[in-house]
Amino acid sequence: MAKTRTPHVYAYEKDGNTLYYVTFYCKQWDGTNKKVKKMGFMRQADAAQYERDYRDKLAGSPSMTFGALCDSFLADYKHHVRESTYIIRQKTIKNHLFPAFSKTPLNKLTPSMIRDWQNSLIASGQYKPASLSLFHAILTQVLKFACKYYGLPQNPATIAGSMGTLKRQHDISYWTREQFARFILSGLPPEYIAIFSTLFWTGCRVGECLALTAADIDLQQNSISITKTMTRIETGEKIGPPKTENSRRVISIPSPLAMILADWIKRTDAAPNEQLFKYKAKSVGNRLTIQAKKVGLPHIRVHDLRHSHASMLINLGTPPKMVQERLGHASIQITLDLYSHLYPDRQKDLAKRLSEYF
Repeated sequence: MAKTRTPHVYAYEKDGNTLYYVTFYCKQWDGTNKKVKKMGFMRQADAAQYERDYRDKLAGSPSMTFGALCDSFLADYKHHVRESTYIIRQKTIKNHLFPAFSKTPLNKLTPSMIRDWQNSLIASGQYKPASLSLFHAILTQVLKFACKYYGLPQNPATIAGSMGTLKRQHDISYWTREQFARFILSGLPPEYIAIFSTLFWTGCRVGECLALTAADIDLQQNSISITKTMTRIETGEKIGPPKTENSRRVISIPSPLAMILADWIKRTDAAPNEQLFKYKAKSVGNRLTIQAKKVGLPHIRVHDLRHSHASMLINLGTPPKMVQERLGHASIQITLDLYSHLYPDRQKDLAKRLSEYF
């Protein structure tokens, strides 16, 4: 642990209020002596704690507060994941972990404290089992980071045990072809017809669909090239590379979908590299919910159109490997984990054919 020093805290006036700032010099990882200054503290003690946490982080000390650990974790995490993933993780930490543990020193954070936090979330009844499971998984990940880089001897979240459950396979929602037909013929505007038809008949992710350009649609070969995706960032949304390398793929499309897309390209007179669709993911989701309710169909999310496509492929007897390639999953194990419960009837058909062959 770093040597104890007198915090360098000073008061100043702003808009008639007394605030505090801290300023000090601290040797960095590369040997340079950096001046650190942080303003805007409501309390002198909070400014002093900031300096202690800063020095503890550089020293790799498990006596830093959980809040300081989260700052360090997110600063590192940001360089290793997509910006959209980082935003989701940051929001979860800020809203669900920080309020409970931010001021607790790591070496004072016990499994029983974490268990009490879990029980309070469960008792509140505000969260689904999958959300509870996610909160605990992120807490475990953050504390694992502390074990690896800040000398925390053991992970109290692992000892406390998990809470909630991940989304079960049979909880996946989807529409049948007949249900989708009722939806798509219910008076949607042409752009939404093109978007929802693409999602249902290709199984692409909504970000991949919204990033499509006219050049990505091959009307001669009846195919779509997935080479990019739209993701959410702090300042809005941006077009970037797809989720994984396996997400880069060419998807063959049925002729009716090719006709729908050809009509939309003609309507927009889109240049080759111009986005075909102008809506954002949230707007697409809202329209799906409103229209489904209007038609009297069960509620599903936009992503469930992807599950609907997978279900349709499986019912058509498509091998898992081909489903994986069409959906752009990173591995066939992901495909099997998600959809293995839809394959029992296929197994029965295979057994019947084997019996006939025997």
